[in-house]
Amino acid sequence: MCGILGEVTARGEAVGLTDEQAERWLGELDHRGPDGRGLWRGENVLLGHTRLAVRDPRNGAAAQPITTPCGRYALVYNGELYNDAELRASLEPAVLQATGGAGFQTACDAETVLWALTLGGRDALGSMRGMFALAFVDLETRTVLLSRDPLGVKPLVWASTPTGLAFASEPRALVSHPRVRLAPDMEMFSAYLATSRRTMAGRTLFEGVEAIQPGETLQIDLCKRRPRPVQLYTPGLLFGVAPADPAPEACRSVITDSVLAHLVSDVPVCSMLSGGLDSTIIASIVAGRRDDLATWCASGVDGGQEIGPDPAEARALAGELGTRHHDVHLHASDFMGAWREHVAHLGQPLSTPNEVAISRLASAVRESGARVALSGEGADELFGGYDAILSAYATHGRLPAVPIGSARFHLEAAAWVSPAAQEGLLHGDAAGQSDFVINAYERAYALSETQVREGGGKLDAHLQLQRRFNLNALLERLDGATMRHGIEGRTPFADVEVARYAESLPMAAKFEDGQAGAAGSKIILRRAFKGAIPERIEKRRKASFPLPFETWCAPVKDEIAGSRFLAEWVAPEVIQAVAGDPETHWRLTWLLGNLALWGDAVFGASSAGRQAA
Repeated sequence: MCGILGEVTARGEAVGLTDEQAERWLGELDHRGPDGRGLWRGENVLLGHTRLAVRDPRNGAAAQPITTPCGRYALVYNGELYNDAELRASLEPAVLQATGGAGFQTACDAETVLWALTLGGRDALGSMRGMFALAFVDLETRTVLLSRDPLGVKPLVWASTPTGLAFASEPRALVSHPRVRLAPDMEMFSAYLATSRRTMAGRTLFEGVEAIQPGETLQIDLCKRRPRPVQLYTPGLLFGVAPADPAPEACRSVITDSVLAHLVSDVPVCSMLSGGLDSTIIASIVAGRRDDLATWCASGVDGGQEIGPDPAEARALAGELGTRHHDVHLHASDFMGAWREHVAHLGQPLSTPNEVAISRLASAVRESGARVALSGEGADELFGGYDAILSAYATHGRLPAVPIGSARFHLEAAAWVSPAAQEGLLHGDAAGQSDFVINAYERAYALSETQVREGGGKLDAHLQLQRRFNLNALLERLDGATMRHGIEGRTPFADVEVARYAESLPMAAKFEDGQAGAAGSKIILRRAFKGAIPERIEKRRKASFPLPFETWCAPVKDEIAGSRFLAEWVAPEVIQAVAGDPETHWRLTWLLGNLALWGDAVFGASSAGRQAA
């Protein structure tokens, strides 16, 4: 797992960054790759890489950027290839021929990816099972490919410069480039208030900084006078597959195969364990095959007491599974400082309060010596885990006449501050900007309707829309919190083979409205692992991370009241009301607190930001 960045300039114009500037820019990603860094230059292209050594860690030849022996092709790659052995075996004869018998030089999956793209071109992306963000340069055809894995586990963003474009693993690195414009995106400002998400439909909170979407591949022509990416693949087209076997045994086989594939590593692997269904399934599969598994649980502590049932349940499970268990506590007195630090690190507002806890857990994992952590993101969005909101969608779909369409209902039902409620909240350039988020949901829902399995209906489209928006946000949250501390977060449920399987199942195998308790959610997962995990866990309902952030967030009222950034965009009476009673207005306290911390840290006194040089 690593950090990548690069710059492309106009034909005949060398990349303007000096070696010293490029090294400084690359330093913005050192946390993602503390084990090494490297730069590579072509005529009008620069690639940079920071390495977290998970595969073949002691081999210097595994460092990136990596090139073919002939020098025609270059790659920077951030990810993990779970079908590395199979893909490498299929490529080996051609690699031996191309290298005069030398063959592969490392055991690192980055070299497999390099040769897959060298020999197969962009079509090779479809053969890769894993999480990845990459840039691949072909000096003969004068092209650069930028690509992201189908589920979007690994991030990649880009922005225009006066002479071309730049890209990076994280917005914080991209906007530190001296020729990338630094300014807030007011439409995304409104979208954040509605959804608490930092990216949506390819947009970020920074104006002009675009997020490559899950499954998207862009191509850049190095011969252009002003290089711009062209989309080659549309996100979300990998899921229109034939109906799968809905038998519990088939589901158990698919999930088990994915968990075992996610164990490939040359450094220690651990597992997050909350005591919920998803993390228990993962930990039970691993513990059944490894007797040295370490498990980790993060929890809040208030008044000297652990909050919620998760910590005790996780400890009990660890005892039953025989794992080496660790608790990581987040105290009320720690929360505000840790929140500020994480916003400052990301250079972005947080999406959910438990990002602070995930970051604290990742730091402890790093100190323990592990470098890879398994996590349960994806199970809810793929298998129907959010029973309350799915019931609301199902009820709306049965109404003979509805005041708003399905897409708008999906947005409003889970909104933090609905577009309608934003009227009177915002002023200046931020006012009246909610059309973007509404249209994004309308377009995404329409696409979901065209891609649901044969025989599927509105509820299938709602679940797919959850995957498009909610899962992307959760994976972004996991990446930011774990990679801050050089920990590779892996998600066996958010896997392309698992996704293909889940998307092909009928809704009745995933969710049934009206069932009491947990019985109606993630139905096939519960049946598949019945008897393999404790019955109490099999029947446990979905629960959010228990953190009393309504009260823990209250101290941010001072930042809200004194924020020059917020004062430009938020009505003064709203700021006064939230700062005066932050617990009553806890939703706005969380959102405006994040925006205040972000805005004043990144943009300072002026929202105009920095212009591109």
